[in-house]
Amino acid sequence: MSHAFAKEIHNWDSWGAVYQSIEDFRQLIEVIYRKENLSGAEHIFQLTPGTNAVFRAGSYVIKIFAPKESGANTDAEYQAEISAMERAIQQGIHAPNVIAASYIQDNYLFRYIIMDFIQGQEAGKVLSGWTFPQKEAFVKQLLANLDKLNTLPSEHVDASAIKQRVARNTRWNFFSESIRAQIAEIVTESPISQPVYVHGDITAENVMVDDGGQLFIIDFADSTIAPAEYEYPPILFSLFDFDADLIQLFRREIGCSREVFIDKLFLAILLHEFGFVFVKMICEKYSDQDAHALTDIYEVKRMLQAHLPM
Repeated sequence: MSHAFAKEIHNWDSWGAVYQSIEDFRQLIEVIYRKENLSGAEHIFQLTPGTNAVFRAGSYVIKIFAPKESGANTDAEYQAEISAMERAIQQGIHAPNVIAASYIQDNYLFRYIIMDFIQGQEAGKVLSGWTFPQKEAFVKQLLANLDKLNTLPSEHVDASAIKQRVARNTRWNFFSESIRAQIAEIVTESPISQPVYVHGDITAENVMVDDGGQLFIIDFADSTIAPAEYEYPPILFSLFDFDADLIQLFRREIGCSREVFIDKLFLAILLHEFGFVFVKMICEKYSDQDAHALTDIYEVKRMLQAHLPM
């Protein structure tokens, strides 16, 4: 029996070798579009890569999630993204409309989401060239969206459960045992603010701006429940790309003193699923030290205190 997807997936590396390939996914996309009675599968374009297979096909974006054979738990990711997108739209956030969300059994079981393609530019590609008033308007619009998004969850979430996620996060294994012990101690002993729904990945690629300056938030795959400050690291270090004006505007708009802001930001980095990435980015930006050579996680906080704008 022939399959629309012909490649073999047996681990994460084998998925990583094909997930950006138009040719490897072309036939599968055509089959999915026929299933959903959609047109445009003959015109496929690459988009900024993530961890799943994401393409523009016609007037839509199709995200095909890695199958379980890749080793990823994308079933949970799929459900989280669908729920988060629906919730965001209900709350008045500009996000892509979901056209279809389902699965197809081919050589592997592939879950997929088809959504509107947002006509615009990735914010990370345009922000640095904007005037101060344009940056100010953008920050206000971003925070207005966060106010709508970061709402209380319907279910009770114990702060200890959020802290336990850090202990289970194997991505911190990049660092030494002593650094990991420090992180565990800081997270265990630190109070965290009220958990809310968060996007968790508001990066340079996941915020779009149309020709009229309207902001759109995309890719809700990393949505979770956490303190609102969980949003800060990807915003400051990816979306803003350490831009001093944007960071200063952001902090002042939320009405937070610099000292308190840095405290919240530092804890948010440690709580974040991809906190190790932000630690590496900070070390690369603010020091000559390789992140792997860190012997004291508080050095990251000292870098923030020394370099973040007043």
